[in-house]
Amino acid sequence: MSQRALPRVLGRIPPAVWMIAVMLVFYGFNTKNYFTLSNLTSIAVQAAPLFVVSCGQTIVVLMQGTDLSLGASLNMVTVVWIVFMQMGLPMGVALAVAMSSAIAAGFLNGVIVAKMKLPPFIATLGMQNILNSIALTIANGSSIYHRHSIFKVVAKQAVFGMPIILWVAVGCFLLTWVLLKRTRFGTRIITMGGNPEALNVAGYSNQMATIQAFTYTGLMAAIGGFLLACRIESGNPIAGNGFEFNSVAAVLLGGTSMREGRGGIVGTIFGVLLIQVLKNGLVMMSVSSIYQTAIIGFVVLFAIILDAYIKRKQEE
Repeated sequence: MSQRALPRVLGRIPPAVWMIAVMLVFYGFNTKNYFTLSNLTSIAVQAAPLFVVSCGQTIVVLMQGTDLSLGASLNMVTVVWIVFMQMGLPMGVALAVAMSSAIAAGFLNGVIVAKMKLPPFIATLGMQNILNSIALTIANGSSIYHRHSIFKVVAKQAVFGMPIILWVAVGCFLLTWVLLKRTRFGTRIITMGGNPEALNVAGYSNQMATIQAFTYTGLMAAIGGFLLACRIESGNPIAGNGFEFNSVAAVLLGGTSMREGRGGIVGTIFGVLLIQVLKNGLVMMSVSSIYQTAIIGFVVLFAIILDAYIKRKQEE
């Protein structure tokens, strides 16, 4: 294979795919029981909330933006849901209120970005601080608990051999895929990332597309918060911290470009799996939590830089 052909072939593969292969081989040789069904299921279950959030992040990245408020939205959903159940509201009503708060935050993000012309980074960073403050205030800075069977049902009960939490994640994937590939909404989002002026020429408002995209991202954060609360069986005002950055990393590792409106939800699956496979392996190798974040950050950064280098070689 020629020197030019190799970058061309590698450039067609999302960086997360070959990095996962490397990680699996490494952990397979250096840890015991890594490929057991229980461990692989654990990886998938732990990845579910991040994957759902990353579905929303994919939409925003495709339109050349980022949503840094997603982790804070998850925090607020877990806390508001548990608090309202503690107050005596039916589980479904409390969940609807909690999820509505995240959807409303996404809608407000969209309005601020679209109407006030603030960069998504600035607008969502401000929303992140607001939502985190609300969650910390409501929970008084600590985890809150409420016994309910819904937690174990969603996180552990299997339907057709797969935990319900994974079925929800699959449903979010299919919904996002259909929206991107089979609807005008998806066409507008992709067009906005690659050629935003074309939307105005076609008579459709960039502002409306932006508001719709961030609202959908808020919906995914609402569902992700629900799954996270079920997995940790509590309301935690800091449990979602880091999800915003991990979701951006997962989207980029999955091959979605922030500049060209190129990529999609399928690659995001591999980006999320890479992050979770890496985390799981570090835990099994008894690596201190102090170093885990740094190692994950280094691997993700290395993969993104290498992918950018390969793409430049393709263009030469």
